[in-house]
Amino acid sequence: MKEPSTLARTESPHIGRGILFMILAILAFSLMDVAMKELTARLSVFQVSFFRGAMSLPFVLLWLMWVGRMNRIAPVKIHLHVLRGIISIAFLILTVFTLRELPLANAYAIFFAAPLIITVLSVPLLKEKVGRHRYTAVGVGFLGVMVMLNPSAMGFVSFGVITGLLATLGYSLGMILMRYMHRTERSESLMFFFVVSISIGCGLLALTDWQPVTAQDIPWLLGLGLSGAIAQYLLTEAYRMAPPSVLSSFEYTAMIWALFFGYLLWGEWPSIWVLVGAIIVIGSGIYISHREAQHAAQRRLEQKV
Repeated sequence: MKEPSTLARTESPHIGRGILFMILAILAFSLMDVAMKELTARLSVFQVSFFRGAMSLPFVLLWLMWVGRMNRIAPVKIHLHVLRGIISIAFLILTVFTLRELPLANAYAIFFAAPLIITVLSVPLLKEKVGRHRYTAVGVGFLGVMVMLNPSAMGFVSFGVITGLLATLGYSLGMILMRYMHRTERSESLMFFFVVSISIGCGLLALTDWQPVTAQDIPWLLGLGLSGAIAQYLLTEAYRMAPPSVLSSFEYTAMIWALFFGYLLWGEWPSIWVLVGAIIVIGSGIYISHREAQHAAQRRLEQKV
């Protein structure tokens, strides 16, 4: 089915519901990260990464069967799925390390640099054109990264910061690869093999450092799987109702949840440098999304002419 134009979707009466679903999806993803961070206090990082996939897999399968889309998971280019699986396993493990080592808000502040990296890497890897306005926004965004990683805030050499930066790079490479794979692969196939790959890969790694799962962990594990499945569903519905150019800015509401849950559960509160740097990075990311939306609209206009 051909996707409707951004203009048509922006004027849709469901635009407000799409924004609401996006905000709720980000909340659900934040709850998933909270569960992973809590579980790292008792289980190995490899185990938590494994459970991230394994607890979500049943919900993904049930959803695919419920909507009758199991026939859409067949891959076209299996080698690209394997490559994406390897990248996904690496960035997920690095993400869990980061959540274990850093306050939730600090981890999110680093992860927010992903749109900046994606913008830079999309030029050599996807042959996309990036104008001076977006390059300027990227430069300002990386300045924000420097602000929040200065020695008075997080410091460049801590283990959590290093894993956070590597996780962000891995996520960015994975997103660029997914953009490329969308040319031949269906969304259902991408979602299914992502969950399967991290379940198998992280599961094998977890066998090397398996810790006993106690009754205390069960609610968190169930919450991990449920929140991940709900988040994926809400995200899918949000993008069905509203265009990415409208929704992308709402991803940054994750910082609100990070501050709330971090303080409520672990008494964490980031330094002023982290907050200032995060605001700069968020502002740059929003501007990049705005410019991308403008260029997309211009390309559609040129095609009509």
